[in-house]
Amino acid sequence: MTPDQMRAAEELVREALVPYGERTDALAVAGLVDRLISAGQPLYDAVAAVPRAEWAERAGHVLADWAYFLDAGPLTTGDHANWNYARGLARVVRSMVSVLRERETAGAA
Repeated sequence: MTPDQMRAAEELVREALVPYGERTDALAVAGLVDRLISAGQPLYDAVAAVPRAEWAERAGHVLADWAYFLDAGPLTTGDHANWNYARGLARVVRSMVSVLRERETAGAA
């Protein structure tokens, strides 16, 4: 993961985790979901590539969460479901970035 990819993912997280009153229209939310998935997959790959002996405690959980969200998709239909899905993806992306940043800080990058 490059620093630019990490920063771009963090920007998407900030975009997704705005208060409900600031959410964008349905089309923009759909685009946000696509961008979160596109940014999240390389993060997933980077976390998964870390040897298990070096995983942060939550690394395994965040990988399982990502797989769940991709498999499940939005749990219902409609704008609100897609908004919640985007926010869920954003939280997992944020956690994956955090796991990788902690690894960098520890000097194991």
